[in-house]
Amino acid sequence: MKSSEIEIMRTFLCALDGGRPAPLLSEIKINDEDPIYGIIQKLVAAALDDTKSKEGSFLEGDYLDEAVTDDPDDLGAFAETVTGTVFELVSGSTEVRSGSGVFVFCIVEEQPLVGFFKLNYRETFLCRADEDDKVSWTIVSNALPKASIRECEYFLINVLDRTVRMSDSEFFIGGETKVNYLAERILKLRAKRSEKEKVDIIRDTTIETIRECYKPEEVAEKVMTYRKEVADHVGQTGRVSVAKIEQAVFADDEDAKSAYRDKLEHREIQREPMEVSRKTERAYMRKQKIVTDNGIELLVPVEFLKNADIVEYQKDDEGNITILLKDIHAIKA
Repeated sequence: MKSSEIEIMRTFLCALDGGRPAPLLSEIKINDEDPIYGIIQKLVAAALDDTKSKEGSFLEGDYLDEAVTDDPDDLGAFAETVTGTVFELVSGSTEVRSGSGVFVFCIVEEQPLVGFFKLNYRETFLCRADEDDKVSWTIVSNALPKASIRECEYFLINVLDRTVRMSDSEFFIGGETKVNYLAERILKLRAKRSEKEKVDIIRDTTIETIRECYKPEEVAEKVMTYRKEVADHVGQTGRVSVAKIEQAVFADDEDAKSAYRDKLEHREIQREPMEVSRKTERAYMRKQKIVTDNGIELLVPVEFLKNADIVEYQKDDEGNITILLKDIHAIKA
């Protein structure tokens, strides 16, 4: 997502300082020449590209669902409600830190979005020089971090389809279990798994099933088959398909196939192909690492993993594997 394509329509800033008796909320007027405008564009773009973001949707008739409209003029009332709730959490929790929030109404690819980003305060030193040119350091406790998606908690609401993306930050709030306070306390949502979580579960389940159902000397080749299949299918369709993985990896063993299906069902992974982001797609297309038991590491381009004319895996009678690299014209140091 190019940040320059995001149009900022309305913006509010708030101070969420647990040491204050109440939060502060102010609208700011900015244009595309203002540095803050560019920072907000980058935050929105990063949130849209964040593969770790949780997903959810409003319950029809929920009070916040009704407060989120396609009219930028309604952002103020929404911001006031959310600011008050977040401030209560900041004041009553040792984990939800004080910070500054930004509310934004923006247009992305003709879709209106309402967003909130909370940047947590941090202590830092400022270098000062007095009238006598004496240099000193002064501690500032409410400095803002770099405007990075990894330095804040956030949510983005698509006003038209009512879907929500939010950060995966979890904290202990009045209980023994960590919760995503944006989902449970602010938006009243049950956060769904992020794209990264689902992709990781599919990978771990596939490799786990291979290790459980095949002989040790067969594991490496099966893992290579899995990686090649996923990379090829994602490259062609932009989707991860567990059905395709099952067909490519476990077609020769009904028990393995059944175990794989049971594990995925237990871990709530759907069989329907899952569309993935460009970031995840690029990750699948990168070189794959092969690590031997004696510590040798090889980085192999995906397209060569199952190409016996380039990389050949030979097994002896005792199950030892020899990796033969072919058609090499030069070795670069």
